[in-house]
Amino acid sequence: MADDPFADPPVQLAQSMLQALGVKTVYSKIFPAEVAAYKAPADQVAASGAQIVVLGSTDVPTVQAFMQAFEQQHYTPKLFIAAAGPDQGSAFTSAVGKGNAVGMMVPNSWYPGYANSASQAMVQEYVSKYGGDASSVGADVAEAYSVGQVMAQAVAATGGTDNAKIISYLHSGATLTSVQGPVKFDSLGENGQSVAFIFQWQGGGTAFNQVLPLGTAGSVAIIATKPAWTS
Repeated sequence: MADDPFADPPVQLAQSMLQALGVKTVYSKIFPAEVAAYKAPADQVAASGAQIVVLGSTDVPTVQAFMQAFEQQHYTPKLFIAAAGPDQGSAFTSAVGKGNAVGMMVPNSWYPGYANSASQAMVQEYVSKYGGDASSVGADVAEAYSVGQVMAQAVAATGGTDNAKIISYLHSGATLTSVQGPVKFDSLGENGQSVAFIFQWQGGGTAFNQVLPLGTAGSVAIIATKPAWTS
C-alpha cells in the first residue's frame, strides 16, 4: 500500500476479508508514495511468491513500477488487483503495454460500457473529439464530468452560485443524476447511491470489462489466472 488515505482502506478491507476466508497473508507493507520507493517493496512481493497481489496504488506510475519489477523478477501473480491505475484507459495500456494489461483488475464505480444513456453519449463525444475507442476513456473523465453535472443541477435548484445555499442543497437529501449514476450525499458528503464494480482488462488489452459482482448485469467471466508478461 502506498502511504495514502485513499489507497490503503480498500486494501486493508480486502486483506481482512480474505484472511477471514482462510487466505494467508504472506506480505503486507505500507511504502512511501514516491516513485523512488517502489522498487524495494515490489521486489519483496515478488520474493514472497504470493498468488494474489492487492496493491494500494494511487496512479498509473505506481502500478507500472510494480508490474515492471515483477516482470524483471519473472514473477506473475495469478490475480493482480490495484486500487487505482488500471481504470485510466489508454493512459494505462500505453504505459504498461496492452499485452501486460491483460488480467489486471481494478475497483471503480464507472467504466465506458456503463449502461447509462448520458454516460454512453459522453463516451461517444469524447472518442469523437480525442480519438481512440471506448475502452481508452479513463474513469477520471467520468468523475470530472459528474462534478460539472452535479454543480449545474445545484446552481439551477438554488437559483445561483451562493456557496452556502449550494452546500445546504447538496446535503438536503436531494437525488441528482450523473454519468456515474444517481448521486445523493449524506451529512459527511459521501454519495450513498454510488455503485461498486470490479473491472478487468481482457481481449488482448483492448477491452475493459466488468467482472464483479457475479450475476450482475454486464459482468463477464473473470480471467482467473493472469497471463505471463509479454515483454
